[in-house]
Amino acid sequence: MAALLAAQDADGGWGAEPGKRSNTEATALAVLALGSSSAPPAAALRRGLRWLVNHQRPDGGWPLGAGQDGSTWPTPLAVLAVLGRSELRERAAGGLRWLVGHGGRDPGWLIRALYRVWPGALPVRMDPTLKGWSWNPDAFSWVEPTAYALLALKKGRQVLSGPDVDARIREGESMLYDRACEGGGWNYGNTNVYGVNVPPYPEVTAVALLGLQDRRETPANRSSIEAMRRMLAEVDSGFALSWTIACLAVYGQDTGAERRRLVESYARTGFLGANRTLALALIASGSPESVFGL
Repeated sequence: MAALLAAQDADGGWGAEPGKRSNTEATALAVLALGSSSAPPAAALRRGLRWLVNHQRPDGGWPLGAGQDGSTWPTPLAVLAVLGRSELRERAAGGLRWLVGHGGRDPGWLIRALYRVWPGALPVRMDPTLKGWSWNPDAFSWVEPTAYALLALKKGRQVLSGPDVDARIREGESMLYDRACEGGGWNYGNTNVYGVNVPPYPEVTAVALLGLQDRRETPANRSSIEAMRRMLAEVDSGFALSWTIACLAVYGQDTGAERRRLVESYARTGFLGANRTLALALIASGSPESVFGL
């Protein structure tokens, strides 16, 4: 905790590393970490929340960093950070409305027609007509931003609900399941390129499973938990370990061995000074169910 507090910028936010310019991803994760601690540091938490409030755009979303135009992919993380705070209810609702109104780019009529009549002609094995969420506006849908958005929309139903929200959630879920790798798990985007299966990654699988946690009894979820467990044998990064611990905890599984490995990773590497990893590790070491559980 002391390291995260020491890394807070003068403007109240957090950057990718200590001394770097504050950005929405690191700040939102830091706020979530501070807020979930047994004794939240009130002043630092208040300054972090103020940074998020000050950088929310008029359309309800958040940019990646200060001084950047355009709401983009960290918006659901910022929503998670302000959810549950009555004084920021409208801030959360604005972010959720932005998520409902935005998504990955439509592939165009030619790709849609080709997929319907000759899907094998496409270089990737996926349904290009399913729209999740993208890293940047006017880009195609990817797994991680879609999973973040699903988690925020599902946790935010007490703030914003209705048919439009439900429809976006259903399509986002369909997109994630369409992108599941053979044998379980997810990678950043495609499952098969030019006939070659693309392997999954543990941190992406963990984030996808968190977005789909209310579907945990589906075969895809069960096989993906097993796949993530197998991948953990080769995982050493604090970032991947933190996400997988959070996911396993939300799914009610034992994480004792993984938490010990996370402590060892920090002792060995200090997470290379990455604030988002430090914040995620604090969440994972505490009660990730309260942060990422529905």
